[in-house]
Amino acid sequence: MTGHLPDFCMLMVGSNAGIVGMTKEHLGLALALNVPVFVVVTKIDMCPANILQETLKLLQRLLKSPGCRKIPVLVQNKDDVIVTASNFSSERMCPIFQISNVTGENMDLLKMFLNLLSPRTTYNNDEPAEFQIDDTYSVPGVGTVVSGTTLRGLIRLNDTLLLGPDPLGVFIPITVKSIHRKRMPVKEVHGGQTASFALKKIKRASIRKGMVMVSPKLQPLATWEFEAEILVLHHPTTISPRYQAMVHCGSIRQTATILSMNKDCLRTGDKASVHFRFIKTPEYLHCDQKLVFREGRTKAVGTITKLLQSVSTQAAKAQLSKSQANKKIFGEDAASAARPQSPTSLQSSQMKSGGGGRRRGGQRHRGKGLNAATVSPAVSTGATGTA
Repeated sequence: MTGHLPDFCMLMVGSNAGIVGMTKEHLGLALALNVPVFVVVTKIDMCPANILQETLKLLQRLLKSPGCRKIPVLVQNKDDVIVTASNFSSERMCPIFQISNVTGENMDLLKMFLNLLSPRTTYNNDEPAEFQIDDTYSVPGVGTVVSGTTLRGLIRLNDTLLLGPDPLGVFIPITVKSIHRKRMPVKEVHGGQTASFALKKIKRASIRKGMVMVSPKLQPLATWEFEAEILVLHHPTTISPRYQAMVHCGSIRQTATILSMNKDCLRTGDKASVHFRFIKTPEYLHCDQKLVFREGRTKAVGTITKLLQSVSTQAAKAQLSKSQANKKIFGEDAASAARPQSPTSLQSSQMKSGGGGRRRGGQRHRGKGLNAATVSPAVSTGATGTA
């Protein structure tokens, strides 16, 4: 819901199963994120008529409830489709379709409705490019491939973008080797489109979900701390400072801690301005970005209002170069320790160390026995000579 920038939400309800807990949870998230919803009631071919009517009655009651305040409309013909599609973006109207995939009943109405819908957001190709990474792959013969959604701008083949942030908050330049969209090679992608990019000279292990590829014009900064206005949808007890939960923001999935807030504690239904800090790595965020905050049965939604502690690019690069230098020194020491020694140097080192006096007990006794065996023949020959 937060990661793929949906224009609309299709809520599936099984006519025989009715409204279950997952249905209510998904409907609540769509309402909290202000995404228009339409409902599709499926399997009407196998459902008894009285059960179907009961499901529709419960569904209409749920949509009319004070928490939803929707206007449910049962779509029966093509005129209903045209009316609901033209007024759907108002977010108040909620069309309900009754379909069967077995008999194909009312499938034409649903397809017509989907074809009549127009996107809610418009994209400008002149804006600096920004691409959020949803998944990574390693393809034999190709290398590292990332897939995700183009949030804004235009990305062409062989463009150089900044990939990051890494655990230190650094963005590194990366070149787009090839672009695939819907399994077909393309030369460019626009805002709102999903695509896969093959990248040059980078390992898959250094890319994680939640990283972005942005135009160098944006001069991106990674953020550790931010403030957000949140609304607690459900919590069994109270939320107080130092509480930790998973933050979902775009394709970012990371645990964050509440450092402070403008109330002593938060309960279900409370609104507050909350100061968060990420636990593991800094992330690339925007103001006015939607987030979902959850842990177990706890659910809260909100909007980022302020970015507080951003990582300085120069400081992060200095720290990165320092860590690389330390690794290099450590690697040289390890290599010199592992390098085989010549026999003369080995013999001299043994003489310096006192003839190997630090050997273990078994080796020492074995060495003594060997010395005795080599000395005894010499003694016997001497004795025979004197005789």
